[in-house]
Amino acid sequence: MDESYPVQATATTIRVTEALLERNQAGVTELATALDLSKGAVHNHLQTLHRMEFVVRDGRQYRVSSRFLDVASRARDGNPVYRAARGEVAQLARSSGEVASLVVEEHGKAVYVLVTGGEDGQTAIREGRRRPLYTDAAGKAILAHLPEDEVRDLTGTIPEDETALSRELRTVREQSVAFDREERADGTRSVAAAVTTEDGRPVGAVCVSGPANRMSGKRLEEDITGLVVSSANSIAVDLSK
Repeated sequence: MDESYPVQATATTIRVTEALLERNQAGVTELATALDLSKGAVHNHLQTLHRMEFVVRDGRQYRVSSRFLDVASRARDGNPVYRAARGEVAQLARSSGEVASLVVEEHGKAVYVLVTGGEDGQTAIREGRRRPLYTDAAGKAILAHLPEDEVRDLTGTIPEDETALSRELRTVREQSVAFDREERADGTRSVAAAVTTEDGRPVGAVCVSGPANRMSGKRLEEDITGLVVSSANSIAVDLSK
């Protein structure tokens, strides 16, 4: 148990919930073993979650309920960047013919709050996905517009040379776009541009991802890049109104 959490009971409830998500469904004994907790403790947390309708019980098995979907949807709807970007991101997906995403920074992570397009299923990105900022094209687009001290705070200890990251972020800032040329996943490429406020502060990034056989050459470097930058600028204008 991580003693750094001020309220251990809350941390345990989250651990139980995440363990359920990893297994789709599970019983008390399985969760107690996996989490190294007593069956009584796990049962109490599950009962509380059940009564608050955050888990569903089927016999002796429990699974996370769709009430979390309501919570997540309301949280996302309250984000002004999402409200300004959803129409533009949908248009970006149609114009590019690929997966278009809106990404924001939370707790030093690149969080995919909106993902649309890519009906052929060749690029699997799900809403809610969280990745370290420095490993993601959209994350790098955001980092490139932050002061160096904030970049260090958000990235922490990174498994690469800090000078190399600084050089890459400088290039991203100069070009207004960040690329992922199969660094994140074999066969997938991405291009992203930051959405900034009037004072240059990044509040998110838009990204287009697709299979490498389509995301290459002029189509990647000029056509899709132009669409991404245009979308990011349009969202920024809407935010300033």
